[in-house]
Amino acid sequence: MAFAQPSYLWALLGLLVPIAIHLWSKKEAKTIKIGSVQLLSESKSRQSSSIQLNEWWLLLLRMAIISLITLVMAKPQWQSKVNNSKLTYIIEPEFVKNEKFMARFTDLQADQEIRLLQSGLPINDIEYTNSEDFRSVDYWSLASEMNALQTDSIIVFSNGYAKGLKGARPETNHDINWIVLDSAQTVEKPLLAYQTEKNITLFTANNSPVASKIATKNIELGDVYQLTSNGDSLQVLSSNSNSTKIPLIQQPTLEVSLVYTDSLSADKTYIAAALAALSTYLNRDIKVESSLDNEVLENKESDLTIWLSTKPAPVSAQKKLVFKNDTISNALIIKGEDENTFYIAERITTENAVSGRLTEKLLSILDVNKEVRELQAKADIRSVTEADLKTNFIENKASKTHKASWNLNLYLWVVLLVLLIVERFVAYKRTQ
Repeated sequence: MAFAQPSYLWALLGLLVPIAIHLWSKKEAKTIKIGSVQLLSESKSRQSSSIQLNEWWLLLLRMAIISLITLVMAKPQWQSKVNNSKLTYIIEPEFVKNEKFMARFTDLQADQEIRLLQSGLPINDIEYTNSEDFRSVDYWSLASEMNALQTDSIIVFSNGYAKGLKGARPETNHDINWIVLDSAQTVEKPLLAYQTEKNITLFTANNSPVASKIATKNIELGDVYQLTSNGDSLQVLSSNSNSTKIPLIQQPTLEVSLVYTDSLSADKTYIAAALAALSTYLNRDIKVESSLDNEVLENKESDLTIWLSTKPAPVSAQKKLVFKNDTISNALIIKGEDENTFYIAERITTENAVSGRLTEKLLSILDVNKEVRELQAKADIRSVTEADLKTNFIENKASKTHKASWNLNLYLWVVLLVLLIVERFVAYKRTQ
């Protein structure tokens, strides 16, 4: 037997308390002088011995109660030696529905087991739900959990998603054998659609183990593409007559407020041209409202304010791109103090507009199609090799047996309850 909290065993010194009380409660007899004992009745020796017996029982019961309370706090555990399992298979949860894959485990031996590659590494005895729920797997975090498995060998069947490698390569006490099931096919999956006043643009992910791409096309409602009843989703009918529902997001016109001074009017021309190119690339209207910095401006809401002036830019929580000459910076546009502030570090010319990737920087600042990137990250199925998944193996020379523990607290609580009832009963009888 072992104890999870052995320091509580010091409480057994409390057994001295009921012993001390029992001893101190025995007072010395007092001598009372009387004239005659003729009228005194003879005491019953049986009743007297019964009282003494009850006192001893109470002492033992109270000592037992204190002992049990101490043991409960110390959390005793019964341990026995159990042999390690010879081989453990760990598989991605989405493989469970693949009958052809699962057929290889039909002749599983008694000292072999199958676990699922998810948090907790559960035994494969749960109902399979949806493979989409397990796309955010963290392989190296799960590899660290495998340290607790009492097994001689581990084989992991995995998709080997590249996005599943997070953090530093862990150290494990098992030499884990990773097997990546490679799929050469490209999976085409519609992600979402954006709707403007002019058209509907569908974004589709084309993913394979080696590449992840997004394709766009303008669509028309009809037999293949239909709006749902509430109008916030699009029903897409595939070639095999299966339908997929994807979000339909209304895209308003992008509002850009461009404030400039005469000395920076040339810079304004480059930025206006870059925004026009973005409008064509995104297939989305970008409305640019230009004004001089000496004009009276209303505090108008816009998606982006571009401030090409030496005057202080207005304080606003909106996104803003401010001209601020910085001779140290080697980039055309740099990040500001917060996530909504950006600076143009030098005058814009034909050369640095290309080398500084002015149009791409403006696209990044506007942060359009954020929803597409989030959905694409979830649908990404690019894979890595077995060597990439390999952990840092540290050999453990411990015995191939381990101690299995069973918590005894539940049984101790039952015994403690019984003793408390018996102690109250004995104390009651003693007072009779």
